[in-house]
Amino acid sequence: MGKRQEISIKVEHDLEAAVPYLVARTGSRMGNAFAKALKPYGLSLAEWRVCASLGHTPHQRLSELVVRACVDMSALSRIVDRLIAQGYVCRERSEEDGRAVQLSLTEEGAALTREIVPLAQHYEMVALNCFTKAEVKVLRTLLNRLYDNAEPLA
Repeated sequence: MGKRQEISIKVEHDLEAAVPYLVARTGSRMGNAFAKALKPYGLSLAEWRVCASLGHTPHQRLSELVVRACVDMSALSRIVDRLIAQGYVCRERSEEDGRAVQLSLTEEGAALTREIVPLAQHYEMVALNCFTKAEVKVLRTLLNRLYDNAEPLA
């Protein structure tokens, strides 16, 4: 066998300019930084998202929470089980449908969530400090539109 010939083929796709890459890169940097800040509280980033979501909108079903927590259903079930074991989340029967189970924060979970919220707000503020309020509003609108637009890809 002879030497392997190197072939230089240019592919016309600039990863570093691709919107999915830019969104993922930004989310990864921000998420990793905040995950480190959550360590002293004994929460992962996914667990925090569940607590924050339930703190804002109590009495959610798993099917509602799976979208907000940004994890798949099997991972969410394990996360919820850990949060229940830690005493931060409880299951309760739905008042509208007695067969359905909803999730809510316990008093301890609500207290922990309230304690972490200023930290989460600080991390967001640092990341957004180079934007005007109007730009932040546009950014939120554009990211929500991008998310909605990507639904057929899921």
